[in-house]
Amino acid sequence: MTTTHGDGAGKLKSYAVTTPTNIGNPSAAFDNAANLPGPSAAASDTLELQALLDATVDAVILIDHRGIMWRFNRAAERLFGYEASEALGRNVTLLMSGADGDRHDAYLERYVRTGVGHIIGIGREVQARRKDGSLFPAFLSVGHIAGSDPPRFVGFLHDVTIRQQALAELERERDRANRYLEAAQTILVSIDAAHRITLINRKGCEVLEQEEPLLLGADWFHSVVPDEQRAETVRQFDSLLKRRPRQPHYCEYPVITRTGMQRLIAWRCVVIEDTDSHVTGVLCSGDDVTDSRRADQRLLEAQQRMMQVSRLATLGEMTSGISHELNQPLAAIATYAQAGRRLLSAPDPALEDVREALQEIANQALRAGEIIRRLRGLVRNQASVREPCDLNEIVTELMPLAQADVRVSEVRLSLELAPELARVNLDRVQMQQVVLNLLRNAVDALRHAPVAERQVTIRTSATAEGGVQLAVIDNGPGVPEAVRAQLFVPFITSKENGTGLGLAVSRSIVESHRGRLDYEPTLPRGATLKVTLPAAARS
Repeated sequence: MTTTHGDGAGKLKSYAVTTPTNIGNPSAAFDNAANLPGPSAAASDTLELQALLDATVDAVILIDHRGIMWRFNRAAERLFGYEASEALGRNVTLLMSGADGDRHDAYLERYVRTGVGHIIGIGREVQARRKDGSLFPAFLSVGHIAGSDPPRFVGFLHDVTIRQQALAELERERDRANRYLEAAQTILVSIDAAHRITLINRKGCEVLEQEEPLLLGADWFHSVVPDEQRAETVRQFDSLLKRRPRQPHYCEYPVITRTGMQRLIAWRCVVIEDTDSHVTGVLCSGDDVTDSRRADQRLLEAQQRMMQVSRLATLGEMTSGISHELNQPLAAIATYAQAGRRLLSAPDPALEDVREALQEIANQALRAGEIIRRLRGLVRNQASVREPCDLNEIVTELMPLAQADVRVSEVRLSLELAPELARVNLDRVQMQQVVLNLLRNAVDALRHAPVAERQVTIRTSATAEGGVQLAVIDNGPGVPEAVRAQLFVPFITSKENGTGLGLAVSRSIVESHRGRLDYEPTLPRGATLKVTLPAAARS
């Protein structure tokens, strides 16, 4: 017999083992060789071959040119469920599925006749069959034992069930991940360290109005980022690659679509590393916030218009008081002017008296001008500017207008202002609008109360959390239980000529300042509206 080592080309290199030619008993070849007298080289090689066959974890099967098995190692026994004695002397198609078994003998016959291999020297996957009839995938390698006559072959079979299951699971995971990518309603894009696009999902292509093949491999920043944002965006990206520790990065910047439109995207980016902690790129998820930002802007503009309407409505309700407040200095100006003219008409004018009259005219003009200035400040639709403010100052600045209104309504207004309140980040005009709205609401609640009992108090205080609170308290009839649920709903009012915006706008303003506007009944009667605001952060 000639046994072999593989040469990697489908044939096996020979080494000397004397083998009987009687293949009717295939196992006798090894039995006789092992029983040669003395410690011959052939016997030693046979023992080594036996040990090799027993130790390998793959099935090793030797067959002749007719496909008859004449060697069946222990791994083959474990893999197929046959004892060697059951397999030896039978055709190897015993171990094959129907399709592979039907073709196998023809492959052998053609190889013996032509020397052209179909399975010889070519590894491939096959369906193998166990003794119990179950099929399993196996990788088969077949080699020709060189010098054997008639030809003999050795086959190695490796069970690839686990590998195929793992590959199938990976395939399922990949398909599932791809479905997630395609189903996601956010943009998903992977960008490598060289700024090239390595992955982009369907949503990203839809937003950019581009086909995936045209985007993959392209420079992300030069392809989709506007010129004016490109340098800063690249700087942030490169800085993210170097940043330690790794943290998600949030940013917003626009992208340009194929048709030249800009879409504002809110991005969340994370650095991707390989198993050696080398940076391979950045994965970014993006939400198109263009429409929501526009909607927010439109809502803000609508709120500002509503606040303007509310201010004008409030000042309209205060017209009588404001007119009275303006008439007083105007009447004084007229009186002092007439007095000055009379003094100057005298034969010996008292210039000192004239000087005093002129000074009073100036004082009253300043008083009227201050009232008009405060009115203009409230009416002007200016941009919102927030700055640290003293809530007490907000209240006292309003008193000339407020006192004029409450005097006409014959209401007594008292101030109880706590000293040394924390400063609050406020839009001064908006917060004055809130105070006026609450004051007008309290004054209107007293219109049917006896004049002698009409009382409104504006009180400021510190909160336990370090913030501030403003309360407008009246002693009117209070708010009925059925009405309280709709107290802050726009356009709902109990006033004959009211707009229903005062309290709704006031709550909106307060909440935009991270505060609360609450109602609570005043005992024994009346209503209290409380504004609670957080203190400004200390620098």
